[in-house]
Amino acid sequence: MPGSQKEKIKNLIHLYRRKRLLKALTKILFFNLSLLVFSCDKLSENNTKFTVKDDSGLEVKFDSHPQRIISLGPNITETFFELGADSLLAGVTEYCDYPSQAKTKTNTGSYLSPDYETISSLNPDLIIINVESSNNPTYQSLKNMGFKLFLSHAKDLNGIYKMIGDIGKITGLNQRADQLIKKISSELPDVSYSDVNSVSALILIAVNPLMTTNDKTFINEISELSGFKNIYAGESQDYPVINYEDVVKRNPDVIIFPADTLNTAKNSEFEKEITEKMHNSGAVKTGNIIFIDDDIMFRPGPRITEAVKTLRNKYKRY
Repeated sequence: MPGSQKEKIKNLIHLYRRKRLLKALTKILFFNLSLLVFSCDKLSENNTKFTVKDDSGLEVKFDSHPQRIISLGPNITETFFELGADSLLAGVTEYCDYPSQAKTKTNTGSYLSPDYETISSLNPDLIIINVESSNNPTYQSLKNMGFKLFLSHAKDLNGIYKMIGDIGKITGLNQRADQLIKKISSELPDVSYSDVNSVSALILIAVNPLMTTNDKTFINEISELSGFKNIYAGESQDYPVINYEDVVKRNPDVIIFPADTLNTAKNSEFEKEITEKMHNSGAVKTGNIIFIDDDIMFRPGPRITEAVKTLRNKYKRY
């Protein structure tokens, strides 16, 4: 075989091997990158020490990311599921019913009446509790039992963002938490009508006695984001008791009532009562008595955009 042909064959073999090597290196590179991306978004079990400030102002120290967590708050539980961290939940409250998978978790009672025996048997390395302050009796009881506690009490939109961020830090899912916050933030302007805010509303919390809310609550914030102006916004009490006579004088355009939407009989009974006692009001005349799922109205959590959309869609324009 002539020398030139041998040289040509050698070059072809060399080129072929080089291409195979590059192909193999490319596969290895993509594999490593995929591992890196996955590791950045999976539940963390590393031993890096970190600190997260809870809603009481306490700096809670962690030697590692907790793996057995009890949630004493439905909005907290919803956030864990939304972040894909539900496998870390060892127990939840009896009111944690969303998503439906939450009901498969061990029932630990409620934060008002917790099942301390069940909580102890679950051996949690963290309990996240939804109470207003560390002076709460349940908080103090759990603290005295030696449990590690994190107080989370979201009261408004910023509080929801903080709760999501805190749970992201605690579980090591910071990126997912940031993405969820951005998602909520980006969706709210699309469904927010706070710039018009010209429709007066009576926001009812209870019927017997008749109870509403001022402008310092999460329920009021949802209503404002939906474009409604609370007729009792200026009250000093967060949840003042009112009467029909005063409501009639203020003449709301719409009546919003967070209720068990499945209990149609009870809702019909209430609607009949409100129609009889407020028949001259704008809300009754236009049929704007809105029943909305109390879960999404009372729970400051990831479903805030759903609450705003639902509330606005149920309003009848005339």
